[in-house]
Amino acid sequence: MCKETNRIIPSNLITITQRKNNMVQQLNNTQIAINTLLNKLNDSLPQIRAKAAEALGKIGNSSLADTLVSHLIGENDLNVRLNLIRALGEIGNESAIPCLASCLSDTNPDIRIITAESLGKIGGEKAISYLIQSLQDTEVKVRVTATIALGEIGLEDVIPDLVNVCYDEDDSVRFSAVDALGKIGSRYAVN
Repeated sequence: MCKETNRIIPSNLITITQRKNNMVQQLNNTQIAINTLLNKLNDSLPQIRAKAAEALGKIGNSSLADTLVSHLIGENDLNVRLNLIRALGEIGNESAIPCLASCLSDTNPDIRIITAESLGKIGGEKAISYLIQSLQDTEVKVRVTATIALGEIGLEDVIPDLVNVCYDEDDSVRFSAVDALGKIGSRYAVN
């Protein structure tokens, strides 16, 4: 039994060491990719900046939130801005909420729609208060997106707001409010 144990343990140690080395290499490769993508956020072509923002969102490293926020503040291209907002939602760091909240007053409805979507992904009390404000947006798609996001977050605190949205003038907004209430599943919503 001892001889067998002596053979098994060294081979396990070799395997563990190899796995550790592979993980370290993967982390190094990921950091190289992140650094490259961060540099591409400064590229002269907006298409490159937009793709870099999209890729950073997919990586999902929450420590990137402040960097993405600073790029969003200084960005003028619509597609790049949309991808930066999406990336902030994918990352899910609450530190991005104040910047995203300011995007809810943007004149472009697409910015407001994607912002509401991203706030829904981030969730939390701060995001909810801004989503509730978006229920009054003049653009139907913004109201629908905010309603869906509130349903996805699923906190019962928003039920009175969603009940009010059930009386919106637009059918799709009312439908999304009913659906959101169903997702939350509260007795209050049924009454």
